[in-house]
This record gives sequence, structure tokens and C-alpha cells, in this order.
Amino acid sequence: MVLLRSPGTMATPRGDLPERYAMNQGSTNGGHRDRGPEKRCIGEETISPGLYVHIPFCTVRCSYCDFHVASFRTQIASRYVDSLLTEADLLAAEGTFQPKTIFVGGGTPSVLSTPDWARLLQGLADRFGHSLLEWTVEANPGTIDLEKGELARSAGVNRISTGAQTFDPHGLAVLGREHGPDVVERAHEVLREAGFERLSLDLIIGWPGQTTPSLESDLQKLASIDPDHVSLYHLSYESGTMLERKRQRGAVTPLSDEDVIQLSRTALGGLERAGYTRYEVSNLSRPGEESLHNLNYWQRGLYRGLGSGAASFDGVCRFKNRPDVGAYIRSEGRPELVEVEEITPQTALEEIVFLSLRLSDGLSLKEFEARSGDSLLANCPESLEELIERGLLELTETHLRATERGFEVLDALILKIWEECQRTAKV
Repeated sequence: MVLLRSPGTMATPRGDLPERYAMNQGSTNGGHRDRGPEKRCIGEETISPGLYVHIPFCTVRCSYCDFHVASFRTQIASRYVDSLLTEADLLAAEGTFQPKTIFVGGGTPSVLSTPDWARLLQGLADRFGHSLLEWTVEANPGTIDLEKGELARSAGVNRISTGAQTFDPHGLAVLGREHGPDVVERAHEVLREAGFERLSLDLIIGWPGQTTPSLESDLQKLASIDPDHVSLYHLSYESGTMLERKRQRGAVTPLSDEDVIQLSRTALGGLERAGYTRYEVSNLSRPGEESLHNLNYWQRGLYRGLGSGAASFDGVCRFKNRPDVGAYIRSEGRPELVEVEEITPQTALEEIVFLSLRLSDGLSLKEFEARSGDSLLANCPESLEELIERGLLELTETHLRATERGFEVLDALILKIWEECQRTAKV
């Protein structure tokens, strides 16, 4: 089973997959109207680069969270925003970086005080808001209000992503969420009143005690909210989290892989009947409402990260700011870079395989051959034949794609392909 993490900073599947190979964020609503060609799944040339801005603060850490977050304190957060804007100044002064998308994530960006929220978003608009196709901000349903919504909209934000996770009171308690089941609907009403048409909502599948009736109730609630984008994550038990400690003590019992897969099938079926199309293993949208910022990640586009722990890819290296809020504030916009990795041709090809197969479009055979000097079929004939015969992959004249069943075991499927490619020593 592919274990897809819940929302946060550059989230990634776990299991045996390297962390670089998946990043998720959410997104938000706006009815069913056609929003024009600029909102379609357009090529990576036109949606790269992206800008990610990390707000690490939360009032409470959710039980499943192992992201880089810190306890919210107004004065600390205000100083953090100072450093963020200084780092943004330095990036803008380079004169060569103009993002096509911005994503402000966390943590909980909406926990910022109203003055800090306003000056951060307006500051980003002043520096980078000139040719954006999309600007998303994550918001907690319990910390977003009409004033913050209107301030975000006036700055140029055109998309809000909210983390519902579930509408079940027991599920919210298990996940450590602060908001109640009715808060999400009210938050979306407020955001629409503020002028937002594009709204995204996150759901978590597989929390301890989740049942099919509970999930069906979640889908009914989601239908009444009617977001234009849904991120559907499988719960994973990460080392060091409260949920994992409870699992070890026997205080919670994880659902079986089979139960989670069945719940996932129920959710996907319900969402697809409601008009959503799956374009990535954990993301569905109305036509034309895909998350361009996240597509840029999955298509290996360029991106820069601002803030403590934020990651960047400049086409040559991947690196991240040191994940330390205090050190970031003291750096005054010049954070220490850590985990610097030069991308070799071998690594680039590996990333293309891992990231492309997360997408419904799949892996381009032409791109693989151009990168490797040989065809995909020549590199891994045995695994491809087996996985296609088992109905986990499908091969067209131009692409290799995971089927719906293949998405259910995506980690294992991708690893099998890549391990054979390495054994044949052709890549």
C-alpha cells in the first residue's frame, strides 16, 4: 500500500521511498465553471519556477504530524515574518527569479496575527506578485476569518487550502485536530464571502476506528462544501509522533492495509462520481483546477523555498534551509543551507521515474530514453511484463502509467521497476 502523508511542508510518502520523490500540498474551491486555459495542466516550462514559503507555527501539534513545526507565540512569529521578508528581499534582488506559483504552507499560516498575515502576504505580492498563475495559502478552519480572507484576496492570493481531515468527531480527536466538524463548512462560507472561487480540502483515510459509514458521511459533508480540489491522504504512523507512540503502547490499533485500501476505493469512487478526476496519486480536482504549484514539483520544475526548513531545487542542486526557527530568525534572511545534493544524470533519471509515476499521465517513454540512452523496455523488461500482466501498469505508445490498482501499491511498484533498471546496469 502506498502510504501518503497528510498535509504539511513538502510532504512525502514513507516506506522505502527516498524523501525527495513526493511532495504534497492542498488546494481549494470555486464552483464548476471553466476558469480558462491558464488553469489547465499546462507544461512545466510555463509553471516553473515555484516559490514555497514555510510558516512553521501551530497552536497544537496534530497526533500524526512529524513536520518541522514550532509552538505559536505572537512575538516569535512576528520576528520570523521579519526574517522571511528579508530573505524574500534578497531573493528578489537577485533579479532572475520570478515565480509562476506561490504556496504558503506550514505549519499553520493562518495562525499568524492579522497584522503579520497582512504584511507577509502584501510583502510577497510586492516582490513576486507580477506574473503569477496561482497563489495558494494553507489555512486551518479554526484560524481563518473574513478579515484574513479579504486581506489575502486583496494581496492577490487566489486559492486557499484547508485541512478538514475528517468530519467525524471521534476521528478529529484521534488525529488531534482542534476544530470541530462544523467549523470547516463555516470557514469555506467565509472564504467565499471574501471572494475566493478556488478552494481545496484535505481528507485523511485510514485513521484508527474509521468505518465505511463514517467515510460516506465525510463525502456527503464534502459535497455540501463543494471544493474544486481534494487531497486524499492515507494516514501513516511516523516515528516520534504522538500517534506512533500510542500505537506502540497499544492505545490505538491501526487499520489493516486491506481495510485502508477498501476505504480509499470508497472515497475515490464517491469523489469521481461527484465530478472529480484523479490527476495524481493523492489529488483529485474539477476539470482545470489541478494544483499548478504541486504539478511543478512532480514535473521536476524549479522552485525556491523561503523560511525555516524550506527546500529548493535550482536545476543543479537540491538544498534546504536549516530547520531551526530560532536560528532562522537570527540569520536575518540568510539561513544556513543544509542537505545540499548535486543532481547527477543518474539521480535526475531516478527522480523522473519516481515522480512521473505518481501522476495519472505517467512516465514519458521518450523522456526516459532521452535521459538514459535506451528504452524503458530494454532497461526493465521483466518487471514491466509482470506488472502489466497483473494489471498494475498500462503501457501506451507514449507513456507508462499506473492503473487504479497500481496506485494502491505504488511504492512497491516503483521500487520494483527501478531496482531492475539498476540490476541491468543500463541506467
